[in-house]
Amino acid sequence: MRLLRLRQKNFRNLASPLFAPGLGLTTIVGGNAQGKTNLLEAIELVLGGELRNGTTERIAFGQSEAWLFAEVETQFGNSRLEVKLSREGREHKLNEAPASLRELSQLPGAVLLGPDDLELVLGPPEERRRFLDVLLSRFSARYRAMLGQYSRALQQRNAVLKSSFRPASRGGERERPGSIQSSIGIWNQELVKYGSEILSLRRRMLAKLTPLAREAYRELAPGELSLELCETTEPERFLQALEDNLPDDLQRGATSVGPHRDDLTLLLSGREAARFGSRGECRSIALALRLAEHRLLWSHYEEAPLLLVDEWNTELDARRRGALLAYAQSLPQAILAGLETPGEGAVMEIEAGVWR
Repeated sequence: MRLLRLRQKNFRNLASPLFAPGLGLTTIVGGNAQGKTNLLEAIELVLGGELRNGTTERIAFGQSEAWLFAEVETQFGNSRLEVKLSREGREHKLNEAPASLRELSQLPGAVLLGPDDLELVLGPPEERRRFLDVLLSRFSARYRAMLGQYSRALQQRNAVLKSSFRPASRGGERERPGSIQSSIGIWNQELVKYGSEILSLRRRMLAKLTPLAREAYRELAPGELSLELCETTEPERFLQALEDNLPDDLQRGATSVGPHRDDLTLLLSGREAARFGSRGECRSIALALRLAEHRLLWSHYEEAPLLLVDEWNTELDARRRGALLAYAQSLPQAILAGLETPGEGAVMEIEAGVWR
């Protein structure tokens, strides 16, 4: 997929209204806090990406709305995408018609690599769960819907757990409502209904992602990368696990087993990377995960998503930079951002949100 042009208004500090990169490699060069990351985020967002921290942070100071428009070219022709950001959220359009993220996922979109990806390795489990969930949602609208249903059922079960003991009418004792078992049973069934399929689909996704991540890591650095799901329960035992853990859950006021508690374990040559890997190795693992994501989407759509790389040379030695650049140069279009140019492709300088 190729980005033909991006238009923007009131997106963070960006001041130039039009960005029109050419084919091949384009590098955006500028100092810190000049707008490089903002430009890449604008591209990913308008192409249907799911960025962190909501939308309000992306609206320029003093403005009530921001607006992004992109025209892209795919093997099926040109498409026009638009997103309006406001305090109430965001609204997408595809070819002038209102569109959901599900409809935008029909296009290859973009994959953004950046320094924050180090959290995929060193951060808490929710970072890795989010990585899997966002990736799976691009393949399956059903998976996206199941996540929403599961989250609502989880909130309801947790609410029942927290209210399972209430103050008595007099005295300091607390009593247990008679309906607790019935209420918990209803939400157990809902969690199992959606959670078992979520668990199964994550396993299938990991079977496809692991060999691609292993291959990408070998191109970057020596060592054998492995990905393993660390599950709190198996799909076929989910209901039993919920029932077995009910006493502990009542004490905690929260559900302790299920896909919302699972993790993705990253092993480098058989050892847990977060504990034993160097910072350079962890950075390479994060990079390999994103490159595997890009290759998996490429295979799915039968054309490459747009590759976006922020701070392309940060914490990467010559070998890793060379491998990343070689991959970017093999694509129909890739956009890099950093403090310096790789010496290949077109260069755009950016300062205070203005590029030229």
